[in-house]
Amino acid sequence: MSIAQAGGVVVVTDRGGHLHNARMLIDQLRITPAAILTTPGPELARLGEEAAVFSIPYLFSWWGKRRLFNPFKALWASFCAFLLALRLRPRHVISLGAADVIPFCFWARLFGGRIVHVECMNQVVTPSITGKFLYPICHALYVQWPELLGSYGPKARYAGWVLGTRFAG
Repeated sequence: MSIAQAGGVVVVTDRGGHLHNARMLIDQLRITPAAILTTPGPELARLGEEAAVFSIPYLFSWWGKRRLFNPFKALWASFCAFLLALRLRPRHVISLGAADVIPFCFWARLFGGRIVHVECMNQVVTPSITGKFLYPICHALYVQWPELLGSYGPKARYAGWVLGTRFAG
């Protein structure tokens, strides 16, 4: 059964471009997700019209233009992700985004969810940090460049631009 046919889909993404791509993918797959999880921002108010929306905390702090790992934020994000995964118990998780999605994906996987991660279009030859963390727990990982396929194992699939017609879930 493909993701498009299954119920209980949760989409987890970072805001901005990742969220935009996630919304396009939702339309393309013709699914109504049970929930959309994303980092805080003005887009959350509009998303409430499409599905249940939950805010996930950032893992990092900013110091000027530098992004720094914050262990306190990471612990808080993991705790919040645990509560959301426990509450939602997703059967399928579609992940598009930055490192902020990692804690939820791990907890959802522990609760039996099937994880599908879509690598960012910017990752041409090297895997993202998110992709490296999620690959071991993913059921499928989609790359958008053939050069990147060799950086992953057998669960990775090349589908071209996933917002085209070839993404099968």
